[in-house]
Amino acid sequence: MCYISMNKKIILLFVISLMLVAFIPLLGIVPIHLRSVFTRSQDFFIFWQLRVPRVLLGFISGATLGLSGLICQNLFKNHLATPDILGITTGAGAGAVIAIKLGISFSILGLSGVNLFGFIGALVSVLLVLSIARILKNFSIYSLLMSGVAMSLFFSATIIFFQYIFDFSNTYSILRWLMGGLTVIGYREVILLSILLFFFLIASFLFKRELVLLSVGDEFAISKGLNVKKFRISMFVLISLVVGMSVSVIGPIGFVALVIPHIARIIGRNNYPEMLVSTLLLGGIVLTTADFVSRIIIPPVEIPVGIITSFVGAPFFLVILILDLRNNR
Repeated sequence: MCYISMNKKIILLFVISLMLVAFIPLLGIVPIHLRSVFTRSQDFFIFWQLRVPRVLLGFISGATLGLSGLICQNLFKNHLATPDILGITTGAGAGAVIAIKLGISFSILGLSGVNLFGFIGALVSVLLVLSIARILKNFSIYSLLMSGVAMSLFFSATIIFFQYIFDFSNTYSILRWLMGGLTVIGYREVILLSILLFFFLIASFLFKRELVLLSVGDEFAISKGLNVKKFRISMFVLISLVVGMSVSVIGPIGFVALVIPHIARIIGRNNYPEMLVSTLLLGGIVLTTADFVSRIIIPPVEIPVGIITSFVGAPFFLVILILDLRNNR
């Protein structure tokens, strides 16, 4: 693989992505024959309304989480900076849990109350982090990261509190949601997250120069005329929107935003456009595959996909960490 050009590696990832999206909907505890997906039957409904939307949602969500992790790590020049660490994911989770507890079921422009509260929770977390930095009069990377960790702990406690005051049935459903899942009927959520990912990707390309400058360091970026504080806040809010909506749909799925950018750097070799494309494809491949494994590993029980990503992501991240430490000696 090391002798294959970067373009060919990305083409290979693209081909793998197409194969997964095309064939995984046909596979499962009960396989679906290809000919039956074009005839009006039970298999037709299962394929087009359950499995295809689920695979697409998994691919889009994985791509979104991977890209959000890459942007966070560039923004803060820290390979451990992710929406999870910065409190965005737990803030979105807390917002979604509150919406479920209050029984909020309204819809605005196709967005459910849970979607909107997920975004509000993520945004509140970001605003609190920025407020702490403003009070301290310190917008350094360290201050923002530590404030994010504090918010993550606070919103985790908020989630546990609401779990505690739920009745048993609600507590179980919330616990199941917090483990992450891609169960979906139809294409509403797929369309919503596709639109968000499209604009997020456009912004990532438009602000390529700024993100590359920040990845070098704040002082270097300032010397090149970048308003670091303003830009970091703007991207912080954008990430909160994208991640907040994603978490409200699929739950807080861990390790994708942390691990995928590391692999993308190996493939893209710090070429920003190639890293972006690699991150998108790898994120989609990993989450789609993890969801498929979660459906078939212990039939007929379906394991929450967040458990699968954590089982795989934790040791994989430790391997990357060890290799990085050895290379930096």
